[in-house]
Amino acid sequence: MLWALALFAAALQARPFLSGFRLTADEIQFHYLSLKNTLAQNIQFLSENAAQQGRVGQFILLPVNMLASDLAAVPWARVGFLGAWGGLMLLTALWVGRQSRSRAFALLIFLVLVTYQRLGFDHMPPNSYPLQNTVPFLLILASRMAGGGQRSLVTQCMLGVVLCFSMAISEYAWVFGLGVVGCEYLANFSRGKEEGLAGLRSSRLVLDASAITTALVVYLGYRFVHPSHYASNSPDGVWNLGAMAWTSFFHILNGTVLLPIQRTHFTLAPWKALAAWGGMSVLTAGVAWGAFRYLERDRPWLMIAVVGLLFSLYVTLPVAMTVRHQTWCVEAWPCAYLDTRSAFPGLAVALIGICGWLLRFGRGMQVALAIALGLGAGTTYLYNLWFSQEIESVTKAWERADALACLPPSLLPADEALLKTVDPRGLISVHPNFPHADYWRVYIASRSATCAGAAH
Repeated sequence: MLWALALFAAALQARPFLSGFRLTADEIQFHYLSLKNTLAQNIQFLSENAAQQGRVGQFILLPVNMLASDLAAVPWARVGFLGAWGGLMLLTALWVGRQSRSRAFALLIFLVLVTYQRLGFDHMPPNSYPLQNTVPFLLILASRMAGGGQRSLVTQCMLGVVLCFSMAISEYAWVFGLGVVGCEYLANFSRGKEEGLAGLRSSRLVLDASAITTALVVYLGYRFVHPSHYASNSPDGVWNLGAMAWTSFFHILNGTVLLPIQRTHFTLAPWKALAAWGGMSVLTAGVAWGAFRYLERDRPWLMIAVVGLLFSLYVTLPVAMTVRHQTWCVEAWPCAYLDTRSAFPGLAVALIGICGWLLRFGRGMQVALAIALGLGAGTTYLYNLWFSQEIESVTKAWERADALACLPPSLLPADEALLKTVDPRGLISVHPNFPHADYWRVYIASRSATCAGAAH
């Protein structure tokens, strides 16, 4: 029953995330290339981009990102992207539950993962890059979940190949995968020295080490041949320890609404939004209260919280050690990026770990913590409902462009007038020197077939 209510809360919280698509300049570029270029031109771009960034995984990620940007305007595709992201949250919670041997802990982690994530423009999945991290992270966790118990050597080798392939795709995936595997061995030791040492003596350790090392060799080998000239994965700020800590901290914190939320989100909210806030608060508090009743009291909850926090800090390092993102974290706000979502599971573990420790202070604390979690989820829901309207105002640009699809190309406005017609407030994010007007012309031309079909 509690899991059913948690899934219902997840479905409600998912609704605002269906509003936005193509929110970053990269995705606009991907969409433009998928519409304009020939297959040969895109293969050339793929090769050049992989070499420029020193990422062998771009041969996989770029086609995936281009496909996602092309499908993003299709409602069923956005539902699929969001479903994949929700599946990742569920699999993450189940994996945490397996390591802690606590179903109640898994439920609470899932509840936080699906009710506390902030909607925004900040390169955060599933609205931006909906598949780039989602797919490899899903494969990493699925390979670990499938590897439990007594599996044959052939099965373990196959799962090791999946792990290796997934981790080699990007530095985000490699760091995440190493963190997941490391936490598993740490969990073994937390259950006793005998179990910990048994894990180190097993054949699985050799397979895990081989998969992780092979993925790293593939990634670094390609990067050695093609050094990165991309500012977002160049560790040029690794010695700026203060800036690196600042960037990590705010990349983690800005995954929540703790900093962006303002009093006006409540005072100016219509009564329906406030009712939704109250309903989500009550629903989440009820599930949390029920789960707290079954949460084991004999776990080292403070240690678990520390591990969760360290995991969050660790997975932000590839981004936090770059000067580009350190600078963005000072100049732009809110300070968040792809790694903000990667760090969120660790933040959820830290939060519930602290709650588990506080439960020792009696039933009154159990009620207070459930109410606090409920209010946090309700506030996140209210903020996301408000922000989804902001995102919808951005995506109206494609609706205005669709309305021009029935015009002959010769009757389309000139470049500046076209931009004013389609995107009058300049809300669509594009790179400097991007052929903005040509993008809209190519897009409108691609929609003309739909117009012709409607005419018949």
